[in-house]
Amino acid sequence: MDHAIDRLIIRNARIITENSIVEGDLLAEGGRIAAFGAVPGKAEGTEELDAGGLFLSPGFIDLHNHGRLGVNVMDGKESSLETIARGQMSHGVTGFLAGTSSAPWDKNLAAVRAVTRWYAGEREGMARCLGLYLEGNYFSMEKRGAHNPDYLRPLSVEEMGELLEAGSGAVKVVCLSPELPGAAAVIRFLKERGVVVAAAHSNATYREALAGINAGITQSTHTFNGMRGLDQHEPGILGAVLTDDRVICEAIADGIHLAPAILDMMLKLKGPDRIALISDSVELNGLPEGQYRFGDRTITVGAGAIRLEDGRLAGSCLSLDIAVWNMVTLAGASLPQAVRMASLVPARALGLQDERGSIAVGKEADLILFDGDISVKEVFIGAKREKKHEP
Repeated sequence: MDHAIDRLIIRNARIITENSIVEGDLLAEGGRIAAFGAVPGKAEGTEELDAGGLFLSPGFIDLHNHGRLGVNVMDGKESSLETIARGQMSHGVTGFLAGTSSAPWDKNLAAVRAVTRWYAGEREGMARCLGLYLEGNYFSMEKRGAHNPDYLRPLSVEEMGELLEAGSGAVKVVCLSPELPGAAAVIRFLKERGVVVAAAHSNATYREALAGINAGITQSTHTFNGMRGLDQHEPGILGAVLTDDRVICEAIADGIHLAPAILDMMLKLKGPDRIALISDSVELNGLPEGQYRFGDRTITVGAGAIRLEDGRLAGSCLSLDIAVWNMVTLAGASLPQAVRMASLVPARALGLQDERGSIAVGKEADLILFDGDISVKEVFIGAKREKKHEP
C-alpha cells in the first residue's frame, strides 16, 4: 500500500449511495468515511484526489469465487491466494471469500487450514479476504454440475464440526443440498455457530427446500445453476428461494449462466436488496482461450465461458465490474441498484453491513472510482490508494 495518511479527500466525484448518485466530495479519516457531499478545505496531513467526475462507489464484495489466472484456492498456497486477491482488487473487489470446491477430504481440510492461516492479515495491493466459502462435497448427485461425483459425501454434524475446527472462525458460508439426509440438523448446527448456510446443487422439491429455509438457510448458491427447474405442479427449490424473503439469491450475471430475461425476472421477483452478484470465477479466468487439461478432464475456455467436454458450464470468466455493467445493460437495473447488489447485499449476507458495503459515515473507506463503462480506475482499501495489477 501507499504510505498511511491521516485524511483523504476525494473531490469532484459522482458518489453512489444506496439509492442515488450525489455529486460532491468524500472525506476519510483513520481509514473510515468521515463525511461526504460538501467537504471543507484541505487541512494539514490531508491527501487530495480530483476524481474528475468519475463514479465513487463502495468496493465490491465477491462472496463466491474460486480462483483466476491459473491458480485456485484449493492449491492451498499463499502465492495462489495472493494472485486471487490482487486480481480481484483490480476489478473493483475490496473484499472476497475464498471458495473451496469438491475434493478428497484431506485436501479439503488442507485448503481450509491454508486459507485460515492467511486470510486475516492486511496486505499491500490486494483485496481483503473476509473468510471461506465452502462449496463442495455435500450435493445431490443429480445436480452436482461440474463437481466430481467421487468426492460427494453424506452430511453429518460431526464432519461439519471438523471443518469448522479446521477453519477456526474463518468459515463464513457452507453450501449444501437441503434434501440430503441429515440436512436440517447440519443447517441448525451451522446457524447456531454463526455460519451462513446456502442451498446449492440441489434437486430439492419445494417442500424440501422450504424445510431447509425454515431450519436456517439464508442464501441460494448461483441461483438457477445446478438447481431443479421450475414446474407448474412442483416449483422445486427455485420456487422456494425466489419467493422467500429470508433468502438472498446469488446471481452469475454474465449473460451465459443466466439469460438476460432470467436476470430481469430475478430482479423483479427478489428486488435489488435480495440479489448478491457473484463471479464464481475459477482458475481459468483470465487465461487465453483454448483447451486445458485438469486431471482426467479437458476444459475449454471460449466465448466468455468455461465448459467441460460435454458442454456443461464449469465456473465462470466473470468479474464483478462486468456483472454490475450487465445488471444495468441486460436487466435494466439502475446503477445504484447494481452497485448495491455487488456491495451492500453481500455485506448484509455476511452480517458486515455496519462495517462495509455502502458509502456511509463510520464505515470502512473501501472505495473504488470507475467510469461510465464500469471500468475501474482507482481502488482504496481503508482509504489507502492501491496499485492495480491485473488488466
